[in-house]
Amino acid sequence: MSDAEHERQAPPRRGLALAGGPLAGVRIPGLAVAALVLLVFAVLTLAPQVSTYLNTRQQLKDATAKVAAQQRDLQQLDAQVARWNDPAYIRSQAGSRLFYVLPGETTYRVLGPPPTGATTATPSKTVQHTPTNWIDGLLGSVVTAGTTDSAHPTTATPAG
Repeated sequence: MSDAEHERQAPPRRGLALAGGPLAGVRIPGLAVAALVLLVFAVLTLAPQVSTYLNTRQQLKDATAKVAAQQRDLQQLDAQVARWNDPAYIRSQAGSRLFYVLPGETTYRVLGPPPTGATTATPSKTVQHTPTNWIDGLLGSVVTAGTTDSAHPTTATPAG
């Protein structure tokens, strides 16, 4: 083969070329491959740092939200302490929770469920006082509980 024939042949190829198939004429230059390798290396190198950064940002947001919630709770507790420093609030709570009354006050306590199917009646204008003394009732209950053998002293035991 002469030099002229050799020059007429295909010029030397630079880079990679795919052999066969529909992309047989596509050439991939070496610079593109090197850039792709550098890009993959950069992504693999920076991915852990980016992940750490994003996790830290999320933890900071969570901590900020938690602090804000605790500050709201603290404000509510401060308001509650201020209420408990008010003597009128303490009196109202003692009355509603413990059924305490001040001397001279009369309390009313409704026992049992309301009657079914009953219509609303107008309350009477007179107040009735019960003649029982609760201290005598309590003392009688303690004495009865201590001196009887039955679990239910008011019920009759069957003969037998």
